[in-house]
Amino acid sequence: MLRYVVNHSPAGIIILLALVCCLVTTGIVQAQKSKGGRIVRLLLRDGKVLEGNLSAGKFKVNGTTSRSIAVETLLSIHLAADASPREAERITAALAAVQGKDRVERDAAVAELTDIGLPALTPVLNAYKDRDLREPDALYRLFARLMPGYADAADRSLDLIRLKNGDVVRGRMGGESFTIQPLGDKAVTVPVSSIRSLVVRQNLIEKTVEVHSLRHCTQIEFLDTGVVLGPTSRVEVTAAGYVRLSFAIDGWASDPDGLKVPGPNYKTNLVDGFPFGALVGKVGAAGPRFVVGRHLDKTGVGEGRLYLAVNDNGHWQNNIGSFRVKLRVSDAYDVGDAQ
Repeated sequence: MLRYVVNHSPAGIIILLALVCCLVTTGIVQAQKSKGGRIVRLLLRDGKVLEGNLSAGKFKVNGTTSRSIAVETLLSIHLAADASPREAERITAALAAVQGKDRVERDAAVAELTDIGLPALTPVLNAYKDRDLREPDALYRLFARLMPGYADAADRSLDLIRLKNGDVVRGRMGGESFTIQPLGDKAVTVPVSSIRSLVVRQNLIEKTVEVHSLRHCTQIEFLDTGVVLGPTSRVEVTAAGYVRLSFAIDGWASDPDGLKVPGPNYKTNLVDGFPFGALVGKVGAAGPRFVVGRHLDKTGVGEGRLYLAVNDNGHWQNNIGSFRVKLRVSDAYDVGDAQ
C-alpha cells in the first residue's frame, strides 16, 4: 500500500517523509524513556541549581535497616550534612533578617532558609527564646517549613526522603556520586557530598491546602504551597470558602474572588491593586502578585515556588475564616508540604 502511494501520487513522497519524521520523533521519545532516567532538580551546597536527566534508577538509604528507593516512587531527598561555610554564613544572616522588621528581607530570608533546609534546623531551634511566642510569628512558623512534625526525629543528622505515597524515610543517602545530564548539555558527575536537595519532576501534582485569612494574609506571610514551577508548568486552581475581614460585619466578608463593592466606610474595594479578600498568588518570594480567585488555569505563571495568600491591608487583626484550595500542577516539583 505504501509503495502504491509513493509510486502513484505526487504527494506520496511528502506523506512518506511525514511518516518517517513521526516514527523518528516517537523513537527518540521512547529511547529517552527507556534509559530509565528522570528529570530532577538539584540544589547544590554552593547555592547553584542543576536540572537534568538522572541516570540512576534507584537510591540506597542507610538507616536502622538499609533499603533501596526507586526514583519513580520519589518526591524529594533533603540532605542533612553539616552546613558548608557559605551556608553557615547565609543561615546566620537569614535568621537575623527573619527577626527583623523589613518585610521584603524577611520573606527572602525565610525562602532561603527553607531551601537550605535541614542544616538550618538546629540554628532555628537555638534562636527560639523562652517566651510566649504567638502567631503570627515568622520565626515560630519557620520550624514547620524545615521539618514537618510527623517526620521529625531525635537524630537531626538524618536525611529526609519524601515518597509519592506520602511516607517519609529518615536515614542517610548512600553512594558517592551519580550522573546527571543537564538539558541541552553534556552529562556531569555530581558528588553526593555537594548536594543539598534532589527533587524529581512530577507529571502531575495534586494538593488540597487551607489558606487562612489571618495567618496567610498578604500583610503577614504567604502560604508556601511546596510546589516549584518550571517554564512549562500548568497551574490549575479551584478555591472555595468565605473569609471575614471584620468579624461580624458582613460587608467585609468575601469569597475567593474578593469584594465586588467597597466595604463599609471605604470608597474602594481594592487594596494594593487587588480586591479585598481575594485569593492572590506569587511565584518566588519577591515575585509580582496576581489574582487567583475562585478559578485559575494558566501556563507560564513563572519559575520558582508558588505562594498563595488572602489580600488585605494593615488592619488584619480581625480576620477569620479560610479558603480551601485545590491545586493541580503539571510538570513541576513537589519540594515539601504546604506551610
